[in-house]
Amino acid sequence: MCAIFGIVGKYDPVKAQRAFETLIHRGTDESHAVKNEQCFLGVHRLAITAIDTPHIQPIWEEGLLFAVNGEIYNYRALAEELGIEARSDTEVAFMAYKQWGDRFAEKLRGMFAIAIIDEGKVKLFRDPFGKKPLYYTVSGDQIIFASELKAIHALKPLEFDREIIPVYLSYQAAVAPSTFDKNVFQVGAGCRVEITRNREVSVHRYFSVLDTPVALHTAQEAIGQIHQKLIESVRLRLPDEVKYGALLSGGLDSSLIAALAASQGPLHTFSIGYEGYEQHDERPYAAAVAQHIGSVHHAYSFTQKDFLESLEQILDILDEPFADPAMVPLFYLMRQIRREGIKVVLTGDGSDELFLGYRTYKEYLDIEQLSALKHKNWLKAYLKSHFSMHKEWEWYKRILEEKTLFRSSAELFTDLQQNRLLKMNIKDNRSLDIIASYRQEFEASQRSAPVDWYSFLDVKIQLGEVFLRKLDRISMAHSIEARTPFLDKELVKSVFAIAPELREEQLPKGWIKNIAAAYLPETIIHRKKKGFNYPYLEWLQESDQLEVITKVQKRHKLFNDKQLEWLLSEGEQGRFQHQIFSLYILCRWIERKLG
Repeated sequence: MCAIFGIVGKYDPVKAQRAFETLIHRGTDESHAVKNEQCFLGVHRLAITAIDTPHIQPIWEEGLLFAVNGEIYNYRALAEELGIEARSDTEVAFMAYKQWGDRFAEKLRGMFAIAIIDEGKVKLFRDPFGKKPLYYTVSGDQIIFASELKAIHALKPLEFDREIIPVYLSYQAAVAPSTFDKNVFQVGAGCRVEITRNREVSVHRYFSVLDTPVALHTAQEAIGQIHQKLIESVRLRLPDEVKYGALLSGGLDSSLIAALAASQGPLHTFSIGYEGYEQHDERPYAAAVAQHIGSVHHAYSFTQKDFLESLEQILDILDEPFADPAMVPLFYLMRQIRREGIKVVLTGDGSDELFLGYRTYKEYLDIEQLSALKHKNWLKAYLKSHFSMHKEWEWYKRILEEKTLFRSSAELFTDLQQNRLLKMNIKDNRSLDIIASYRQEFEASQRSAPVDWYSFLDVKIQLGEVFLRKLDRISMAHSIEARTPFLDKELVKSVFAIAPELREEQLPKGWIKNIAAAYLPETIIHRKKKGFNYPYLEWLQESDQLEVITKVQKRHKLFNDKQLEWLLSEGEQGRFQHQIFSLYILCRWIERKLG
């Protein structure tokens, strides 16, 4: 695990070094760079694999430069296939590239962002699900790429793209390839970006889970395959050389991952809760699981003071607005975990999206049936003339207009909500345009089942753009590597190899509950899903933090005043909490970056 930073073209050595140093939090064990007049390639290393082998990266051999941020879990198997010694995952990945060229990325099982400079070309690869970030910009004769935007902005000032605001309000973050800077782009998950000597940019998709043929047609086959792949995935992610742990909420997913990890050896587990807010506090469940699996358990209390202090620190490290309120207690928890000497943590992310654990999936499937209604013009006209700010109104409108209903579990503001709120003309179905490339990819795969679409899109947006981004930025701020066993490439492919009618029959997470029966108490497996929540908006209101929205509005005139006033008043009644949090983060970012 590390940070990578590079420049191709003429550059100022002092400024380049300063930009490189902005990423040191991602790898505090070693820092090295290869430099000449036309190239700078640097790596900050967080040593987890081959920790006693110094100065592995960047690799420079016969004019070829190679750097990896991440972990390749199958590097020993790849080394055997290549007939070489498996000294480190970086060296094996490098030899794989030399052997197989660009197709080497298809063989990697792990999380990674890889930069290669080969005969004047720059090649940037990102893992199949977007666990590790990679950004780039091409300006004149210069190419710059980095693990985080802050390194690029140390050299090139932010050019704010106002058009990204509707994307953010729709999906809680910028959606690849876009960023809040009109001249900087993300490498998409499962993609290779190639930049030629002439600075021509091309994007190639090397992985799509939709390419997996449907091959599992019975529940027994499906459960057996998933169980085997999950055990394998957890085992691959347990480091041999550093201290590790697992996040444990007491919910089904994190509990199963922790139980599987604990079956392999001693395990530290970590949970967080909220004194005085028992309805949000899951620590008793986490403690029960920890006792059952025999882990060394650490539980922490998160107060309003902790929230406000952590939020300010997060705002210092965020390069772009990001609207997931779970990032704040996660930041606090990661800080405590690092103090325990932990370098790697396992998480339960990905299970809900793969095994259809969200309650709303069932609601969407029910509403989808309206598409078969033959006589719906009157109902469609009635809905249009009776607008409501509630999401259900938007869902029915979409299905009656024969538009794509499901647009990710991450969807926050609908298009018409934004059109009323923003001083921008937000056309209807703008949110669909943002995800159009994913819809095209899905339709080209010849799949049509709604459950396949829901799962595929949530892997791309809910996970790729929101949860995995949060996990990377927050964990790496504390020099911790977070690993997600449910999002192992081979496991995800196994899920998409299951007939969709079987996937629908088992929701919500019936197969995971079946597997968990061998590892966890019935009270944990079958307890009602709470969903992550805590009193973040209440704490912001009590501390007068929301005044920044009005302050930024006076200066930048982003919103319609009456609609903004209405929305904030709704927040005082406990409604639209997540939407208001997204506006708060946006306005704090604008205040810091634009004044």
